[in-house]
Parts: sequence; structure tokens; C-alpha cells
Amino acid sequence: MSKNSWLFKPIFYVILILYFIWGFTTLSYGEKWAFTLYPEDHYFENLGALSLFIASIISFYVFVRAWLTRKETGIHWVKLLVYLGLAGLYFFGGGEEISWGQRIFHIQEPTELAKENVQGELNIHNLAVFEKNPMLNADNLFTVFWISFAVLLPAVAFVWKRFKQFAEQLTPLVRWGIGFLFVINYLMAKVAKLVFVSYYTYKPLSFVQAVQEIKESNYEFLFIFLALFVLWDLNQLIGDSAKVGARIGN
Repeated sequence: MSKNSWLFKPIFYVILILYFIWGFTTLSYGEKWAFTLYPEDHYFENLGALSLFIASIISFYVFVRAWLTRKETGIHWVKLLVYLGLAGLYFFGGGEEISWGQRIFHIQEPTELAKENVQGELNIHNLAVFEKNPMLNADNLFTVFWISFAVLLPAVAFVWKRFKQFAEQLTPLVRWGIGFLFVINYLMAKVAKLVFVSYYTYKPLSFVQAVQEIKESNYEFLFIFLALFVLWDLNQLIGDSAKVGARIGN
């Protein structure tokens, strides 16, 4: 994947921003659209879960490719663990998003788990011990993750070259543009809460929760492209190592 790839083209970012805008404007489309888009196992949640599973597959491929070429690249074992950790994290997130297929496969959650789960679902992130603790709340942890990995690390690396040289040995550094899209989505959700609250009429799901479903789905969709950039980063390392090897061979 060269820098001539569509992932580096401005139009790619424009299209995603337009998609985000469309998603938030659906809050004013009325109840039929709301029923189709926002509830569990509907468009936004399903897209988010599917996106995380795709990101997991890409990340696991990155790990395998990095492992098989580790002698040529001299890649640090910590970076290998980051690749594998991302694959596991995305897979776990996708499973949690759909409650591990509970509603799809009509699985009955254990009674004791249902008592501890604030939504009575077969997942971990809705357990009362996490939901009621701001330090362990899944939404807060998710926010800390994307801000750290997609925004702060690339930003610091961009302005501090010595940090970049150190950090890229241990972790992939995501292109700043992807972090920009995460921030744009966050800000759009804030604006949507102000602009569309008077237009929203779907009573089965609160307005705040509908905004949250859209925002989360957009974040999860972005992880596909974040994973693709991590793959690009690895391919760059492999390519550079091959060039060095060729020069030594000559």
C-alpha cells in the first residue's frame, strides 16, 4: 500500500466526514428511520460490530505477517504484542457490541449474570461493577483508548521526532488524519445534541442514546481504516528492511 493509495487521498476524508454528517442528520428523519437505524441489532449497532470484526481480522493478519518476517525486520517483541492485542481488543469489542450473539442465536444468559448486568445481557461491559464506576465504565475506557492511540501518540510523534523514533519501535503510529476523523466525530456528536434534540420523536429510545449509537458506530467504522494504516506501517517496515538487505547483498 503506497502513499498513492486512496487511504491517503483527501477525498477519502471528505467522504467519511459526509457520512458522519448524514448519520447525525438522521436524528431528524422521523420514527420510521429511527426504528431502522438506532435500536439494538439494527443498522448502526450492526455496522459497528461488523467493523470491529473486520478490524480484528486485519490486525490478526498484521500480527501473522509481522511474526513471519520478524527476522528480516528485527521487529520488537512489544510491537508484535501490540498487533496481537489490537486484534484481540477489536474482536472482544465486536462480540460485546452484539452481546456475543445472544439475540441473534436466542441464547439465554445465566441467571446470576443477568442479575449483575444492568441491561440483562450476555456481555461484560454492562455489568454493574463497570457501569457504576467511572474509572471502569466501558464508554470512558473506549474514549481513553482512541484518544491515546489515534490522537495523542501520533500528535506527540509529529512534533517530537526523538519520541517518534522511540515509539515506532514499540507500537505502530497511526496517521494523524485518522485521529482527526475521530475528533471530528466526537465534535459532531456534541453539535448534534444541540441541533437535533427538538426534531427527535422516537420514544422507545432516548435521544441521548440515539446520538451515542451513531457516534459509537462511526468510531468503530474508523477502526477498519486505522487497522489498514497499521498494515501500511508494517509493509513500510518490511519494504525498508528488504532494501537494506539488498544493499548489503550487493
